[in-house]
Amino acid sequence: MFVLIVYDTEASNCVALHKYLKKYLNWNQNSVFEGSVTRAQYVKIKDILEEKRADKSHIVLYSMENEKLMNREELGEAQGNTSNIL
Repeated sequence: MFVLIVYDTEASNCVALHKYLKKYLNWNQNSVFEGSVTRAQYVKIKDILEEKRADKSHIVLYSMENEKLMNREELGEAQGNTSNIL
């Protein structure tokens, strides 16, 4: 499944969320991660995000069964780095 995760949290919580999410997904830009994961990985990611998120944070998870059903366009220069993903 293809997943897009966007979060808004306090600065002290950003590092923890970023470190965890980059284990599974590509960092696209500040507080935005995307990539393909298994259903089991998706469930694990949701559980850990619920556990690690700060009280007043907001996390949105978008998922779709097939990445081919999505249209993605970019404007401007990307900030993320996908070189650490196998």
